Amino acid sequence: MSDKNPLAPLFSPRSIAVIGASEAPGKAAERRTRSLIEGGFQGQIFLVNPKRDTLFNRPVQHSVKDIPAPLDLAMVVIQARFIPQAVEDAASLGAKGVIIITAGMGETGPEGKKIEARIMETARANNIQIVGPNCSGMYSASAKMNLLGIPEIAPGRLSVLAQSGNVIDSLTHYARRRNRGFSKIISSGNAIGVRFHDYLRFLGEDPATGAIMLYLESIRFGDQMIAAAREVSRVKPIIALKVGRTTAGARASASHTGALAANDAIVEAAFKQAGIHRVSNVDEMFDLAETLLDSPLPRGNRVAILSEGGGDNSVAADNAERWGLAVPVLPEKRQEKIKKYLLAGMPAHNPIDYGGTAEENPDMIRECVREVMEDDSIDSVYLTGFFGGFREIIAPHVGALEAKASADLAELVRTHAKPLVVHTSFAEEDFEAINILKKNGIRVTSSSDRAAQALGVLSAQAQNIRRLKADRTVDGAELKPDLIPEIFRKVRQAGRSNLLETESRDLLAAYGLPLPQAHLAQNPDHAAELAAGFKVPLACKVVSPDIIHKSDAGGVCLNVTDPEEVRAGCARILENVKNYNPKSRIEGVLLSPMAAPGQEIIVGLIRDPSFGPVIMFGLGGIFVEILGDVSFGVAPLSLDDVERMVTGIKSYKALSGVRGGRAKDVEAVKDLIARVSLIALDNPGVAEIDLNPVIIHEKGLSIVDSRIILQDETKA
Repeated sequence: MSDKNPLAPLFSPRSIAVIGASEAPGKAAERRTRSLIEGGFQGQIFLVNPKRDTLFNRPVQHSVKDIPAPLDLAMVVIQARFIPQAVEDAASLGAKGVIIITAGMGETGPEGKKIEARIMETARANNIQIVGPNCSGMYSASAKMNLLGIPEIAPGRLSVLAQSGNVIDSLTHYARRRNRGFSKIISSGNAIGVRFHDYLRFLGEDPATGAIMLYLESIRFGDQMIAAAREVSRVKPIIALKVGRTTAGARASASHTGALAANDAIVEAAFKQAGIHRVSNVDEMFDLAETLLDSPLPRGNRVAILSEGGGDNSVAADNAERWGLAVPVLPEKRQEKIKKYLLAGMPAHNPIDYGGTAEENPDMIRECVREVMEDDSIDSVYLTGFFGGFREIIAPHVGALEAKASADLAELVRTHAKPLVVHTSFAEEDFEAINILKKNGIRVTSSSDRAAQALGVLSAQAQNIRRLKADRTVDGAELKPDLIPEIFRKVRQAGRSNLLETESRDLLAAYGLPLPQAHLAQNPDHAAELAAGFKVPLACKVVSPDIIHKSDAGGVCLNVTDPEEVRAGCARILENVKNYNPKSRIEGVLLSPMAAPGQEIIVGLIRDPSFGPVIMFGLGGIFVEILGDVSFGVAPLSLDDVERMVTGIKSYKALSGVRGGRAKDVEAVKDLIARVSLIALDNPGVAEIDLNPVIIHEKGLSIVDSRIILQDETKA
C-alpha cells in the first residue's frame, strides 16, 4: 500500500502517546495501555498522566507538552472537556492521527457537539486524522500496534471495520479458537473525522488484508460507502452485518415510490449493487470470511453434491438451490466413470450417493470427487454426510483411511482450483481427517445450510468481480437538458415544490424520454376545440399545483372520443376539483391520447437520507399496491445494476411473456430507468419522481402520468 494514503500514519506509527494512561485494573485506559505494551509495539511509547510518575514500570509524562517531538499518533482516554486541548497539544508535536476512546460527546447533545467541533477545527488546520470518538481503538498487525485492550491478537489476513466494540470482541474470540489472525481492526465510533468509506478504501489497498468484515448499526454517507465498496469488491471480498432489519418503516411521502421505500430494502439493494455479502449474525460473518479467504473462486454456480446417503443429498440439493447454486445432471460419459465406485445400480447423475462403498474405503470419495472436479460442467463440490466420522460409525481403523482421503481431497482442490466445502456431523470433533481438511483451508461445517451458503457466496464473489470489473456505466453524454434550470426557477418563483404535469413532461422530454402528444385546454370550450385535432380516444387530466393525486379529486376523465364528450368531461373535472378543494388553483386540463394496452409499471426516485438518490422499479397495479414487488438501485447506476433491477422482481415474467402473453419491450424499460438515474444525478434539487403508471408495449412505452417534487431549497 502506498504511504501516500492519508490513513497510512494511523496504522504505521513510530511513536504513540497514551493520553490518560492508567494501570488501574479494568479501566479502559489500563486495558489499552497494557495491550499496546504487551503487544510488542517496537516504536516509542509515551504514557501521559498528570498524577503518576511511573506506569507499568515506565516513566510517565505529566503533560502532552512534555513529550519530545515528533509524535506520530495519540490515543486519548480522558474526560471529554479536556480533549480539545489534548488534540491541540498533539498537533503541536506533529501528530498525524488521534484516536479518541472517550464517549459522551456529540451523542449527548449540543455541548458535546461543540467539543467535537473544536476537535475537528484543530484537526483540519493540522491535517490530523481523527478516529472516533466513542470508539474501542485500533489494531495493526504490521506495526504490532494493539490499542483495543484485547490481549493476544494474532496477525493474519482478516480485517474488521465495526461500529461496535462488542462485535470486535466476538470476532477476536472466534479467531483465537480457530487459530486465525487479523491484519487490521478498526472501531469507527462516532466517525467525526475519518469516515467509514475512507477506512474501507484503505483496507481495499492494504496488501495484508485478504477479506473485510463490516459491522454497521447505522449508515451515513451511504452513497460514498457504496462507491468505495464497488472498487474494493473487485479485488477482495466484503462481508457485512447490518442490523436493524425489523425496525425499518415505510417513509411517509407524497409519492408511491417514497411509501414503498423501506430503509432495509434499500440497504439490501445497495449492498448487492456494491458486491457486499450481507449476513445475519457474527458467527456467520466469520465463517464466510474464512471461506472467502481460503477457497479458490469457482467459474460459475454449478455444484456437484456427494454423500453416503440419499437423505443428506436431498437436503443439500434444496439448500444449494436456495443459495443460488445449480445442480446439473452430469454428462453420460462422466456418469459411467463414476458408477464403478458406487453400488451396482446406483445412479451417478448428481447428486451422487456413494453409500455402501465409501464408509469402509474412503478412497472411493476421493475418486468420485476427482471425477466431478475434472468435469467442465462442475464449478464446485459439496460433500455432505458423515465424512471424518466413519471411524466412529464403522471401525477405528477407518480413521487413518479418512485422514489419507482428506489429504487427497486437499490436493484435488489445489490441482483443479475448484472449491470444496464439507458438511459433516463430526465437524467439531478433534479427528485427524477433519483437522487435515481445516488446515488445508477447506471449509468444514456441521450445518448443511451453512455449507451451501459458503459455496453460494463463493460463486457470488466470482460473479461480483466479473460484473464490477466490466462496470458498464449509464451514459448521458448526448443529453443537453438546458431547459431544466428555467423550469425549476418558475416553480420556485411560484412558491411551489411540485411540478405541474406540463412542467414534468418538459423535464422528461429534455432527457430524451418519449411522451405522447398533449395540449393544455384552458376551459371546456377550448378542450372541445383541441379535441377535434385528435383521431383517438383521449385522457383528460386536471393540471393544478394544489392537486397531486388527481384521481382522488375526480380530476381524471378517460376514453372520451369526440369533442362534445371532451367538453362535458372537462366541465365535470373542473366541478369535481372545486368541490374537492375550493381553493385549488387550476391551470387547465391536459388532453392526451389514451395509451395502447400493455403492462403497467412504475419507475420512481427518492432521496434517501443515507444513500442519496435511489431509483425504484416495479410492475403496476396489484404488484406494487398489494404485493410491494419492487426493486431498488442507488444512483449512479451501471447497466448491470439496471439489468438486476428489471429482472430481479418476482413478477418479471409478466414482462418477458407468460401464459401466451407477448413479451414487452424490456429494453425500453431499462432505458427509462437509466434516464431517471441521470435525472437524479444531474438535478440534486429533485426530491421525488413518480412515473406511474407507465405502459410498456411490445414496442416502446407510454408515460401516462408523472409527478416530480423538488426538495426544500436549503437541501438542494
